[in-house]
Amino acid sequence: MHNFIKHFRREPAGWRCIEPATLDLPGGRVQVTPGSVFVRGTSFMNIDLAKMLDEQYEKDLRTS
Repeated sequence: MHNFIKHFRREPAGWRCIEPATLDLPGGRVQVTPGSVFVRGTSFMNIDLAKMLDEQYEKDLRTS
């Protein structure tokens, strides 16, 4: 997840994908195309990507 977040930019409206991103999860592979925007509470391929990105963002802030 740490490298996955690097493909996104945090914006007031949510998380915007800025380059192709792939994340392998136990439930399958998630592929995101540039320009896609994700907000909390919205499901993409049965995953709340914005929530996952928010959690990783907060984790990265605590460890930096």
